[in-house]
Amino acid sequence: MLLKDIVTVSKRVRETTRKKEKIFLISDFLKNCRGKEISIASSYLSGEIPQQSLGIGWGILEKVISTPLLNPKNINLIEVDQFFNEISSLSGKGSLEKKVKLLQDLFSSIDEEEKQFIAGLITGELRQGALVGIVIDAITEASNIPEQLIQQAFMLSGNIGEVARVVLEEGVSGLSSFKPRLFKPISPMLANTAEKEDDPLLRWGEVACEYKIDGARIQVHKDKEEIKVFTRHLKEVTERVPEIIEFARGLPFDQAIFEGEVFAIRGDGRPMPFQITMRRFGRVQEIERIRKELPLTSYFFDLLYIDGESLLNEPYNKRFHLLSKHIPDRYIIPRIITNQKDEILNFLKKSLEEGNEGIMAKSMDSPYVAGHRGYYWLKIKPSQTLDLVILGAEWGHGRRKGYLSNLHLGARDPESGRFIMLGKTFKGLTDEMLRWQTEKLLSIEIDRDEWTVYVQPSLVVEIAFDSLQESPRYPGGLALRFARVKRYRPDKSPHEADTIQKVWEIFESNQRGVKNRI
Repeated sequence: MLLKDIVTVSKRVRETTRKKEKIFLISDFLKNCRGKEISIASSYLSGEIPQQSLGIGWGILEKVISTPLLNPKNINLIEVDQFFNEISSLSGKGSLEKKVKLLQDLFSSIDEEEKQFIAGLITGELRQGALVGIVIDAITEASNIPEQLIQQAFMLSGNIGEVARVVLEEGVSGLSSFKPRLFKPISPMLANTAEKEDDPLLRWGEVACEYKIDGARIQVHKDKEEIKVFTRHLKEVTERVPEIIEFARGLPFDQAIFEGEVFAIRGDGRPMPFQITMRRFGRVQEIERIRKELPLTSYFFDLLYIDGESLLNEPYNKRFHLLSKHIPDRYIIPRIITNQKDEILNFLKKSLEEGNEGIMAKSMDSPYVAGHRGYYWLKIKPSQTLDLVILGAEWGHGRRKGYLSNLHLGARDPESGRFIMLGKTFKGLTDEMLRWQTEKLLSIEIDRDEWTVYVQPSLVVEIAFDSLQESPRYPGGLALRFARVKRYRPDKSPHEADTIQKVWEIFESNQRGVKNRI
């Protein structure tokens, strides 16, 4: 596969705004690659090079990128990779001059578009509208292997090129080669928000419910006496949490990777707010002093690896059972197993009374899908509601194709007489509501573009949400978090919708509540 071929594909990907077209372009290209070409092409189309850094910045590139085309060649991807390997191997005295000479030789052999592509790869600033997520979608399209398996392999390896090569050459069986490795943090499995308290029961029948603590999620790696601790963002914080190190060294297994929440506690044993806990993670000095001021407590809830065996594909209930066998009860997250809504509600109430955020509901059979936010785990938290006005809606995809689905939501501004957008949601809509709202919204359409129908601000909808956050993305400066439709309010006119001032009052009240709890 030639360099000019991938440059052409990159250009076409950059020129289209359609995500699906980007995916198909990359997928078709990868299907025509062979062997190492697959790995190289996947990295380049993610905007990366396997060598990561070559020690060359724009200052050097600006000096050599104007090198005239003296010796035109059709360079292939293997040759480009060998060129990057040669540059990355240079170090020490005189290495910079050698790198410049190699760049000049290369640039004298390729055209202007190829030069710009190589320069973008070297600096990490390739503007082509595709990053790793798009390439993973393209590998899925090319292989017909479930996206979550490919995503998990990438999360375990960190090498999109190698994942692509294995998937396209070996198929799903090759993914077994990607396993957890001690001291290489695994991207955490994430949860969605339940629309109703009984949503988990409707999905799974019987569920496990755990306290949802407003702490810092950690992943502990243990190899006998060597312990390392990582945050949910895969940052190592080992030296900042000596309590966790001491605890892990005393556990009755040689090798393990396990997950939990740590939090600072108040005098009455209730957890302090997240911001207080994070003070511990922000400190790199005087650890013993801050440890006495803000001691950490921990609860653990998942076991990913034990004594050489990966547990990622084992069901959650088995992982939790093994965790409970090796960790003392007082360090295990409080949980129940139930098939009754009343028991879920009582457990939620108890968790809230003890100062927690809510509860987590988990499928008993769920695997651990690294880096994936899906519906194996659901958050159940108390929500607030606002009566907002619909400003527009986007056309749906998949099962919702042909329906107006993703609603644009606005609060009333009495001063200007306008409606201020606060966010979007497609959650909470039944099939019946989708059909009705599509017909209704089209009847009050005032404008549209490729994706969105804009409407007269006349329909009021009651929206449940978990919290508000400051956001420069929206004109009101605030955005809804985890918004979902509760019901339409035909009994209310737009002039009765909640105001942007009320939204700010809720935000500021919540902020004061955090400060008061501190």
